[in-house]
Amino acid sequence: CGTTPRTPPLRNPIAEHRSPTHLVHVHSMWHILLPVLAYAPRVAPQQPSSHHGRRQFLLSAGAGVASLLQRPAWASSVGGGNAGDKLLNLPADRLADIVRADLVERQFLATADFTRAVYDEGALFTDEIDTYTLPKFIKGTSALFVKDKSEVRLVGEVKADDREVVFYFDEDLCFNIPLQPVVTVTGRCVLSRDPSSGLIVKYREYWDKSPTEVLKTAFNRPRKAAA
Repeated sequence: CGTTPRTPPLRNPIAEHRSPTHLVHVHSMWHILLPVLAYAPRVAPQQPSSHHGRRQFLLSAGAGVASLLQRPAWASSVGGGNAGDKLLNLPADRLADIVRADLVERQFLATADFTRAVYDEGALFTDEIDTYTLPKFIKGTSALFVKDKSEVRLVGEVKADDREVVFYFDEDLCFNIPLQPVVTVTGRCVLSRDPSSGLIVKYREYWDKSPTEVLKTAFNRPRKAAA
């Protein structure tokens, strides 16, 4: 007698194209974020975006946050204004002053408000999660964090030479998602310069803690004393 053909298992194209390391990392982040988002109101599904990394992941986690991706990228208005107006081959001390002002006064790690004129338009921005183009770094950062509830502190001085700019930071970042959790990130940032133009072509953050440990700081914050 004939046998009934076995139905092949359903494929998961998303899982097939993600590495085991990526899946473990996403699972860990969800394990930490779920308590924060447990009481978030439900919203209708949104079309997936082409943005990736920590900014897109956390943006898509909260209710209504997907709509933030539709905001303008601020690509031609942040910092130095027109993208074509570049400050070429600045002396190291002058560049250090600009980066210091961007960090201390404009809080650019939380706001993406920085002097674009000292960055090459092809500059890449890398943190411990992913790498972003300049426009995506601006759009993702400005949408992800609540600037009035975030604070970026410079640790020590900004040091610069012909090759790079280096500084250490200590920041409290308030996510623009339900309940607005705040995490603390410490580390250093290295901005590499192009030898011919002197512009910054590479931005690299090095965190003192793993991404999972950083997210856990949202649940271990000191309570404010009652007024």
